[in-house]
Amino acid sequence: MDDAIIDPAVPPAGGAGDDVPAAAGPGGFVAGLFIGLLAGTVLAMIAAPQSGEETRDLLRAKAREAADRTRDTAGDISQSVSGTTNDLLERGRSIVDQARARVDASIAEGIDAADQLRNELDTPPS
Repeated sequence: MDDAIIDPAVPPAGGAGDDVPAAAGPGGFVAGLFIGLLAGTVLAMIAAPQSGEETRDLLRAKAREAADRTRDTAGDISQSVSGTTNDLLERGRSIVDQARARVDASIAEGIDAADQLRNELDTPPS
């Protein structure tokens, strides 16, 4: 017999949620968006109370709206990424500039110390 303590707050291994894949990221979102759009289109065609021509016009209008929204969203995402990239580049430049200033200061201190030591060695003892 196994003497392991069973914690009721921890779900058992091999439970119902174990076979659910992790989120697929942006690609999964786009695929889900496309599948949802396709399913909505099919359902709209089946349940449409209008004539075929009216339904096609309505679907064209909805497709244009979806394309416009997608373009707007892509533009917003692009601007956000661009802004973030610019911020990161600026922070990187600032870090490099600070490091360069510290290195330059250290070199200047080393040159001063070398000059001082050279002067001490060149002066005859009194």
